[in-house]
Order: sequence, then structure tokens, then C-alpha cells
Amino acid sequence: MDTRQLKILVIDDNRDNVIVLKALIQDAFPEVRVLAAFGGKAGFDMAASEDPDVIFMDIIMPEMDGFDVCRQLKARPDLADIPVVFVTASRGDKEHRILALECGGEGFLSKPFDEQELISQIRAMEKIRRANLRKRNEKKRLDNRVRKQNAALKAAHARTLKLLKSLEKENEARKKSEKALVEAQKLARLGSYEYHLKSGEIGYSEEVLNIFGIHSEEQIRTKEQLIRLVHPDDIPSVLESIKKVMLEKSAADFVFRIIRQDGEESVANLRMIPQFDENKNHVGVFGTIQDITRIRKTEEEIRYLSYHDYLTGLFNRRFYEEVLVKLDIDENYPLTLVMADVNGLKMINDSFGHAVGDELLQKASNVIKSGCRDKDVIARLGGDEFVIILTKTDAETAALVIKRLETLASREKIGGLKLSIAFGSKTKTRKEENIQQVLKNAEDDMYRHKLYESASMRSKTIELIMNTLYEKSNREMMHSNRVGLICEKIGMRMKLDQDEINQIRTAGLIHDIGKMGIDEKILNKPGALNAEEWKEIKRHPEIGYRILSSVNEFSEMANCILEHHERWDGNGYPKGLKGEEISLQGRIVAVADSFDAMTSDRTYRKGLIHEAAIAEIKRCAGTHFDPLVAKILVEVVRLEKFR
Repeated sequence: MDTRQLKILVIDDNRDNVIVLKALIQDAFPEVRVLAAFGGKAGFDMAASEDPDVIFMDIIMPEMDGFDVCRQLKARPDLADIPVVFVTASRGDKEHRILALECGGEGFLSKPFDEQELISQIRAMEKIRRANLRKRNEKKRLDNRVRKQNAALKAAHARTLKLLKSLEKENEARKKSEKALVEAQKLARLGSYEYHLKSGEIGYSEEVLNIFGIHSEEQIRTKEQLIRLVHPDDIPSVLESIKKVMLEKSAADFVFRIIRQDGEESVANLRMIPQFDENKNHVGVFGTIQDITRIRKTEEEIRYLSYHDYLTGLFNRRFYEEVLVKLDIDENYPLTLVMADVNGLKMINDSFGHAVGDELLQKASNVIKSGCRDKDVIARLGGDEFVIILTKTDAETAALVIKRLETLASREKIGGLKLSIAFGSKTKTRKEENIQQVLKNAEDDMYRHKLYESASMRSKTIELIMNTLYEKSNREMMHSNRVGLICEKIGMRMKLDQDEINQIRTAGLIHDIGKMGIDEKILNKPGALNAEEWKEIKRHPEIGYRILSSVNEFSEMANCILEHHERWDGNGYPKGLKGEEISLQGRIVAVADSFDAMTSDRTYRKGLIHEAAIAEIKRCAGTHFDPLVAKILVEVVRLEKFR
């Protein structure tokens, strides 16, 4: 997705809905290609031919409704990783949302359409799609790698077996092919041997010595010497297999572990073929020994990746869904499902970067693993969600497990921020209960806990973000405090009520919170910034908006933070708002921020004296600044001392 144009498919039999949604998407993401289909069947066909990155789909459609389309998409391996966002009639349409989740939908968009909700859904689905494609590509890469290795090994094995077959018929032919055989054996990690019944001795090719990690045939000349190199746990089965071949006089293959002389453990496949003389008397056996350690390891890696989450090492959704069906039986009741959700992940990602977010998820997974029992099944469902399957566990015992997990989580910190996980559980006691409804009830219980815990977590995160920003730049701390004070004085001069004054002071204090996402080298650069660095700096209002908009107690001032670099004449950024389109808070912070910036020293220039800065504020009133707010700032500066 990084190297191609993002494609979004809108499926709805109502053309007006398609037109509105298409217009909203293209307004928010001009570079996106928006496709439209006016019905479920047409939408499915277009998804198959166009391979879109996100699908927005209505539910109620004639001929083929949204649920049927989603099920058919998820049933096809080449389409299953396209995220589907269902367009629902309202946020309270609970029944449709449950059905949408059960058929594989990843998100919801409520009517009437909200632009911010739409933008959030597109960005979230784009991340899901990108992660799905990475997993698909990684799986293909591993499959291709294994296929190539197996093909090479099988080809080499086939060549060797062909040579061995000729060895059975004619000993002279084997001698002439010895050089080719040795080369093939090295490639395939496969050696040959002969065992003579009369003498009791065994002869080997050079590669067999390499497989066992020895330097001389004399070290494994007899069966007893050979057995000493077999893993102790495998000796009984090896002896039994050899005995069976000798009695039945038929070829056989068996696998066992080797303890090499250097102490390493490897896995070998032994093929035994009875050997007869011209009178059909059984005179011995011959065959091959192949080191299949790499093959086994590759197979195990593929199996592991198929059922484990790459980041946390926990089981993944695929494993969870398969094992839940197997565990949902009478002998495991009471069966408790525990849902867990890491609080504040999105804010951590936006503020500190995804590397810190990944560390948060890893720490959460370690806490859950350490607090659960060995028999418990733990899986990461995706994003910040985990599920725990507790067999033979009633609600009271599950509550104790959750209490232990909450205690362990409270002891963990990520860069000064306490780890916070919301838990919810539901217990199934009878076979008649639907296990998916049990999961849904556990999820609802978890979200009830999350409402409080997440709010508290976000508020603490805001405080941590500002402290971290101050640690990155002491200049930013002093600047923020001064801007907050100036904003407060302007609010008082404008006779705003006390709540508004408190809010505008807070907005001034945190107006540059988005700089948390800016490289520390740029923030502390001693000289003037270049064009690319300015471009990076100009991202901070949007970063600050994303951080604050998810926190209820700061959501009202999120727009102020977004707008504090807008200009009265419409030439500001990031949205180019004009005049009173800019919030009053945004206009106040803008003039306070500019005044303090002008009067502050920089390594590459001295700050202006107050009168010079006032003159500049007056000059820019009506273009850069709201004339009234600029006038009040001048009055405040002349009455107050800020430094």
C-alpha cells in the first residue's frame, strides 16, 4: 500500500448515499481513488477485479445484502484481508453491529456521516489493510522459501535414490558414480551406508560422518557404536524399527534424534533396504541417512507463524477461533472468557510513536502470561485486544485471576506511565448457551470497565506527554508557561467567565503538545530551520489535535490547538480558516504565542523588546491576528510584566 494509490470501494444501492460518501472521502483524501458499486453483487464483483484497500458497505440491499457480500469476501483468501466498514443506520443499531462482527466486518460508520469519524475509520482500516498485506507477503515469502528448499532437497534426494537403486542392481555402477553421489549427498545433507550381516560391520559415505559430527568410520563401525549417538529417549523405537526390518526383510523409513559429538542435537531420517545375494539370501541392509533438522525447523516456524501473533508471541485470532470450538464442551464447563483491552494505546502511538506502543503491547502480554495459569489459553485478537479462555473456571475464580492481573499491571510502567488494562468476563455453564454471545457479554463487561479506566489513563498520559516535551526542550516549558499566563490575562481583560479563563490558560499551557511528535533535534536546533524542518514543525497542530480529541476533558480545546496557527486573513495552517471561522480560543492563543516567540531569545537572534513586539502585533492586526484580540494583548502587555 505504500507504493500504490489507495483505493476505496463504496457499495450502496442508494446512489445519493454513494455520492455523499464519495464526496466526503475525496474531500478528506484527495489522492484516494474512490470506486462505486450500486448493489451487493456488483460490489463483490468489483472487489474481486479491483482489489480495493477498504470497503464501505451498506447493509440492506436487494439481491445480495451487505452481510452476504462480507461473508463471501472473507471466504476468499485473495479478498479476506480487505477491511470492511459497515454503514449502519445509527450508533444504536446493536443487532446489525453484532451480525456485522460475526460475518467478519472490521468497522462501522453511522449515518448521517460524520467527517471525523469517516477519516478515523479510513486511517484505521488502512493500518489494518497494511498489516494484513505484510502478513500475507511474509507468509508468501516463507512458503516460497520452504518450497525452494524442499524442491532442492527433494531433487538432490531423488538423484541420490536413483543412484542407490542402481547400486542394488550393480555394484560396479555405484563405484563409477561415487563422485556424483558424494556431491549430491553434501547438497541434500544425505549420506549412504551398508551393513553386512556376516561381519557385523557398517560402512558409510563421508556425509554420514558429517551428519554425526565424527571424523572416522571407526567411531561408528558397529551397531552398538551407532546407537550410542542416538538420543536416549529414541533408542527403544530405533531398536524396534531395526528389528522389524530384519525380520520382515522389507524397506522402511524412520526418524530419530542424534546427539552429535559436539553436543548439538539434530534430527535424522534413516532409510533401510534389505540386501540379497544372487541366491536371494539376506546378506545385509543398505540405505541412506539424511539430516532433516533444517526441514523440521522450517516446518515448525511456519506452523508457529500460522498460530502466533508476531509481536507478542501469544496465540493469534486464527488459533483462538479454532481452539474455542474444541474447548466448548461439557467437560470444560464452567468455561470463562476474559476480554482484555490495553488503555491509551492510540494516544501512546500518536504521542510517542508505534515503537513505544509495541512495547506497551508486549508488556501487557507479559503481564497476562505471568498472571495466568499454564492451562489457560491466551490470544491477541488484534490491536489492543486480548482474550483468555479459562476452562473449568467459575466466575468467582475468574474474578480472582482478573484481580491478580490488575495488580501485576499496576506495577508496570512504560516511560513513567503506568500500564492500564481493562478486563471483562463472562462464564458459560450450560451447553445451550451460545459461546459467541458469551464472548460478546464479556466484551460488553470489559467496555464498562474501560469507560472509567481509559479516561483516567488518558488524563495521566496528557500530563506525561507535556513532561516529556519539557524534558526534550527546557525552552518549550518556559514558552508554554508564559503563553498560558498571557492567555489568562487576555481572558480576564475580555471579561470571560472563570471557566473560560481557566480553559484558555490551559490551552496556552498545552498549545504545543503536538511537538511531542517532532524530532528533538529539530526542536533544539541552534540555527534557523530549513524548508523541510519547517514542514515537519507545521505538523504539530494536527498531532496535538489527535492527542487531545480522544480525551473528554480536553476535547473542547482540541480545536483551539488545531487552529492556533491559523490567520485572520485565511493564510494560516493547517486548514486555512479565516476570521471568525477560527475559534476565539484559537485566536487568543495565536497572538499570545506570537508575542512570546517574538520577545524570546534564540541562538540565532535576540528577542525583540516589548515595544518593538507591540508594534509588530499592531502591524499584523487584521491580517495575521484578530484586531480586537491584538488590541487587548497590547493593553495587557503594557499593564503586566511577564518577564
